[in-house]
Amino acid sequence: MKKYILSFTILVAMAACNQPAPSPVATPLPPIQTPPPVAKDTIKTVTPPTLFGTGLTLEEIKDDSTFTDGSIPTSWAVAGFTDVKGFKLFLKQLQQLVLGNSKEQIATMIRYPLGRSIKGEKEFIKNYDRLFTKDVKLSVAAINFSEIFRNSKGAMTENGRVWFSQGENGFKIIAVNN
Repeated sequence: MKKYILSFTILVAMAACNQPAPSPVATPLPPIQTPPPVAKDTIKTVTPPTLFGTGLTLEEIKDDSTFTDGSIPTSWAVAGFTDVKGFKLFLKQLQQLVLGNSKEQIATMIRYPLGRSIKGEKEFIKNYDRLFTKDVKLSVAAINFSEIFRNSKGAMTENGRVWFSQGENGFKIIAVNN
């Protein structure tokens, strides 16, 4: 009899295991709601925040003790600069002046003599278009504030087009290589 009960229990267990699982009851999903369309004229252009009204963005003022390619530039001190933030502000102002072709104001940013032929501001203004060619202007416009090349002679824009130094009278352009 025990044999029959054991066999019957095994058969019931096998039959129960062979049954398909009950299907779960599907609950309907709520309809997908899409946001209302945004009118194009309501989208505002966001400009990067500047650092305390200086005109420099956080990206421009960031530490530049290592360039993105991993190289370590000459220190600002070796290049003769003691006020890096002030120099970057000078460069930002120069960018704006070059963009506006403000010859007279740029003339005040030069250390004279500039080369052999430019002895003062009047000569600079007269020769501005010859000195500040398209390539020189593009070099100033494209300054990467976090990777300014410098060495013992000063700091420069891309490909050495414009060189700068810091002296007793502040920051000055010391060479223009057009």
